[in-house]
Amino acid sequence: MSKKTDKSNSIVLSYRDSLLRETDVQLLQGPHWINDAVIGFYFEYLGEKMHEQSEGLLFVSPELTQLLKLTDPSDYGMLLEPIRAKSRSFIFFPLNNCDDKESPGGTHWSLLVYSKLERICFHFDSSKGMNSQVARNFATSIADYFGIKRLGSYLEVDTPQQSNGYDCGLYVLCTTELVAIHAASKSQVKGCDFLGLEALVNGKRKHLIKLINYLRNDES
Repeated sequence: MSKKTDKSNSIVLSYRDSLLRETDVQLLQGPHWINDAVIGFYFEYLGEKMHEQSEGLLFVSPELTQLLKLTDPSDYGMLLEPIRAKSRSFIFFPLNNCDDKESPGGTHWSLLVYSKLERICFHFDSSKGMNSQVARNFATSIADYFGIKRLGSYLEVDTPQQSNGYDCGLYVLCTTELVAIHAASKSQVKGCDFLGLEALVNGKRKHLIKLINYLRNDES
C-alpha cells in the first residue's frame, strides 16, 4: 500500500458514532457531492448540539435510513426501538435514491422529517421531483410503523432549489438545521422560514472544515 493511499484512508476525526477520513474531508474542499460519512457526522453533531434545546429531536444516520428504506416496516422495531424513535417528536432522515442495501450512496440527497405532533412526513428536496417517489414510498413505511393515516400524511415542501448537481447534501444539512431549530422552538415543522437557506449552503463547506478542525483539536 502506498503512502498516498495510507494518507487518503487516515482517520481525521472520530466523533461519537461517526468516523471521518481524509477522503471524506477532501470532498469539502471543492465542488463535490458530499457522502454519507460527512452527513452522518453532522447529524451526530446536531444531535449533541440540540440535545439541551429539545430531547424530542432525533437525527437518523444515512446508513440506518438506507437500511430502513429497504426493510419491511414490520421489522422497523428492531432498528428503531433501541434509539427510542416512538418517544421522539421530530425525526430527521437523510434520503438518497440508491436502491442497494449494501451501499448508502446514490446520486441525490433529500430530507424527510417525521413530525409526531403534526402526524405528517415532510419532504424537502433541493431538486424538486428527483426523490419524490423514494420519499413517498419511505413515508408510507414510516406511517405504517408510527400508526398514522396514510391519507394526508405526506407533504412535499417548497424550498430553495440548488443551481448545480453537487450541493444536494449541503442543502440537506442546512435544511435539517433550520427545521430542527424551528421545531424545537415552535413544536411544529410548518411555518419554517427558508429565506436564509442559500446563504447557509454557500458557507457550509468552510463551516464544516472549521468545525472538524475545532473538534479534532479539542479531541487531541
